[in-house]
Amino acid sequence: MASEHRERLRLRYKPDDLFDLVSDVEAYPHFIPLISALRVLKSDVKDGHGQLDAEARVRFRFVSESFTTRVWLDRSKRTIKVSYIKGPFHDLANEWRFIELEDGSTLVDFWIRYRFRNPVLNALMDASRARAIRFLVDCFRGAAAKRYDETGEEEFDIEGALDMVDRFGQKA
Repeated sequence: MASEHRERLRLRYKPDDLFDLVSDVEAYPHFIPLISALRVLKSDVKDGHGQLDAEARVRFRFVSESFTTRVWLDRSKRTIKVSYIKGPFHDLANEWRFIELEDGSTLVDFWIRYRFRNPVLNALMDASRARAIRFLVDCFRGAAAKRYDETGEEEFDIEGALDMVDRFGQKA
């Protein structure tokens, strides 16, 4: 059975900037230490819309694996969807949504579903899933801090914003 995880957090960067950061897959090896290499195999992306296929090599301790994904970019909806093509998984999918908050900052809504073919890898990932997802999100946060200026208020009612998104959709 596949495992799922959702992470929702506010980042003090503009949603379009965060969309650009996450859609720049070729830069991942520069700020995600687990990704040792990444290459785009095919791309039909123009102005933040379209799809691309990318192959990533991931190394963690004694494990080294490559996998290929298809990435759909939709800048107008500030959404990035990823599906699995080949590699060590039975199933892999994730989605990023970047929702503009009233102060100009962003609610990042990240969802992932995965299941490795290797039951040992599955057990290792399940045991540290939340920590692994936090690590990944922190890599993107660090890259955003190097690329972009912060925006929005330091103090913000994120619970109220989450309630608005849950009730009314994309804009909070």
